[in-house]
Amino acid sequence: MHRTLEDFKTKFPDAWGAYEALRNTLDREGPLDKKTVELIKIGIAAAQEHEGSLIAHISQARKAGATPEEIYQAVLQSTGLAGFSVALHGIRSARTYLEH
Repeated sequence: MHRTLEDFKTKFPDAWGAYEALRNTLDREGPLDKKTVELIKIGIAAAQEHEGSLIAHISQARKAGATPEEIYQAVLQSTGLAGFSVALHGIRSARTYLEH
């Protein structure tokens, strides 16, 4: 995923810049703090089985002060939306990142 993202940034710098600006703006809209926003993104990434996004948002959540327990709870929220197997995949990815 990392190489694909880097290739995208190189090939489409204007599109990447627009995406990044939108994402940053959305992160600041409303009353939610950075940690809460990242925990929501963790649940979404887990539900969609986007491991690269999941790991990126786990990293950002940790930097914002989220505990491993909060991260695991955010992943578990994907269960009702996307199914138990998705939650297990997310837990495995989160554990791999958090424990290494």
